[in-house]
Amino acid sequence: MKSFKKAAPAMGVEQFVRYAGVVGDFNPVHYDLNTAKSFKMPAVIGQGPLVMTLALDAAIAEEGLDNIKGIKARITAPAFPDTPITVECDDTGKISVSGPDSVMLKGEIIAR
Repeated sequence: MKSFKKAAPAMGVEQFVRYAGVVGDFNPVHYDLNTAKSFKMPAVIGQGPLVMTLALDAAIAEEGLDNIKGIKARITAPAFPDTPITVECDDTGKISVSGPDSVMLKGEIIAR
């Protein structure tokens, strides 16, 4: 596996809402600020699977779809809108998704 470090596409509330529509996850913590604040969050939060998709997309872009079998990962921190995000993977397949203040995902890319 090639190691890489790259910026992920920006995600805002609009992307969270669009993703909710695609996957049917209409939990208001993803789009309603008052709900998010009731959970002590400073802003709405992105869906965990959306963050995992960012990691997987970056790995596929580097390795090619035919070389990736899957991903095993854990969400370790919330993804807030309009946060700069970096996806980083080492040559063993260990992958992370980070913002300026936290690591949102830690995992492993499973190669074919």
